[in-house]
Amino acid sequence: MNNPGGLKWWNRLKTFWREQGRHRWHDIQWGVIGGLWLVTPVLGYLGFARLFAARQETRSPWDLFYLALQLFTLESGSLPGPKSWELEVARLLAPTVAAYTAVRALTVLFSEQFQSLRLRFIRDHVVICGLGRKGFLLAKGFLARGEQVVVIEQNEDDHLLGPCRDQGAMVLIGDATDPHLLHRAGVQAARYLVAAGGDDGVNAEIAVHARQLAAGREEPLTRFVHLVDPQLCDLLRERELEDSGAFRLEFFNVYGLGARALLEEYPPFDEAGPAPATPPHLLVVGLGRMGQSLVVRAARHWRERQGTADTRLRITIVDREAERKVQTLGLRYPQLAQVCELIPRQMDIRWPEYQRAEFLFDPQGCSDVTAIYICLGDDSAGLTAGLTLLQKLRGRAIPIVVRMSDEAGLATLLRRAEGEGGAFANLHAFGLLDRTCRPELLLGGTHEMLARAIHEEYVRHQAEQGQTPESNPSMVPWDELPEGLKESNRRQADHIGVKLRAVGCAIAPLTDWEAERFQFTAEEVERMAEMEHQRFVEERRRAGWTYAPGPKDLERRTSPDLVPWDELPASEKEKDRHTVRELPRLLARAGLQVYRLN
Repeated sequence: MNNPGGLKWWNRLKTFWREQGRHRWHDIQWGVIGGLWLVTPVLGYLGFARLFAARQETRSPWDLFYLALQLFTLESGSLPGPKSWELEVARLLAPTVAAYTAVRALTVLFSEQFQSLRLRFIRDHVVICGLGRKGFLLAKGFLARGEQVVVIEQNEDDHLLGPCRDQGAMVLIGDATDPHLLHRAGVQAARYLVAAGGDDGVNAEIAVHARQLAAGREEPLTRFVHLVDPQLCDLLRERELEDSGAFRLEFFNVYGLGARALLEEYPPFDEAGPAPATPPHLLVVGLGRMGQSLVVRAARHWRERQGTADTRLRITIVDREAERKVQTLGLRYPQLAQVCELIPRQMDIRWPEYQRAEFLFDPQGCSDVTAIYICLGDDSAGLTAGLTLLQKLRGRAIPIVVRMSDEAGLATLLRRAEGEGGAFANLHAFGLLDRTCRPELLLGGTHEMLARAIHEEYVRHQAEQGQTPESNPSMVPWDELPEGLKESNRRQADHIGVKLRAVGCAIAPLTDWEAERFQFTAEEVERMAEMEHQRFVEERRRAGWTYAPGPKDLERRTSPDLVPWDELPASEKEKDRHTVRELPRLLARAGLQVYRLN
């Protein structure tokens, strides 16, 4: 019989232990054990004294103390007759305390041997190379999801190694570019590899070695490579769809992820409601890596919001080199000027011009600024810049979001002030690393976005053809899709680069915001559609599917579509053609575009 209430209670208990109880016990366990080692003999002494007094037997204090100590080895507690509560408690505590102490001591003494043994049998785990704040937060997040995590860190004095082990991760000390160490970490059997160090070249080298070690496996190894430079990350994204089959490559950058997360939490305008009467006016202080990513993403959101409308988003840029940086950004994204009116204000936050903040107001003293984003690299400077503007905007409900490194330190102080309301109600802290170094953001990269988009387009197209979830069981939301079908969509996304190269096309980072209108020729569509069908048939057969007439059966793994292209019904061919035609639009959703090689 089901017991939902008991299950909910058990889940709450497990969550509490994982998030709080385990850490508290780690801090106090040896104090508690030491106290029990002292209390147990005392209880045993008193218990034996009362037992022998009741029997009218005379025993010396040394005899009683010796008997109390023997409780730890189970040699003195089995005596006939009634026993006092002190002796009963001591009989239970003594062997328990002794056993726990022995196990903990053995664990400490042979922890490396135990870990090596575990690593020999570990499968489908996560390998994180490079600890630091990013690696630690990702390890903590994956462990909270129930994943097994192996961390490789070169600096054996890193202060996060202890907390990482306390969370439950296995830690290896050494150079993650060493193939032998990667092999010891079980990369060849891992599900994910995350190269999260601070050196872009080292992270790339780790990914190359991991690919070599995992050659020949059937299930894909997804390699997440952190690149410090957002521009380099954008330029290399075209490589993400070059690997296929057993390998997936994802580049990520905390500034790009941060801009995405920040705009989702503090949107500058309503992306779904009616169009505003006047365009929003954003103020971005600091056009560094984070600021540039935020400006570009906000502009793309506005373009998607407005479509072909001529209304441009206004963005004022405050930076010491605002004019040069705005020009550089315009060269990287030629259509940015069509979507945004970028207004550079060249000043430092320490200059009198910034302290006066006249850029916030028109000559009549009115301000049309709708949102302010402080994107400086220094937490103290960012908070100072935000407080300066907050004082100038008193009485106006304009949100000011300050980018912080993490949720600790000044961010905690700012959040406390924000929660208290009053004068600080409009000042918000955004902890960059805490908000971006999360498994859900990492796993929602290019391949996952494309796989989800492919499935959503498939469902939409099938609905237009009159299909329903009853007639086609695959027509369900992504989150309800069986993992096997999700993986099938991911493999279809993996193969996009192969098909495009076959027709003389390639993938590049999205700089042309009209690229989604790219059109293939009829011959190109036919060739790629046939390639997709062949890929689909091979994938299904490897997964144990067989041909059978009639409707598709997910349980029996039978499908009527496992036939050569020439024998495929016209309606099924059109599904593949439709997916190919939609590739430019689907890629644009993931920040990529198609271009011809010749």
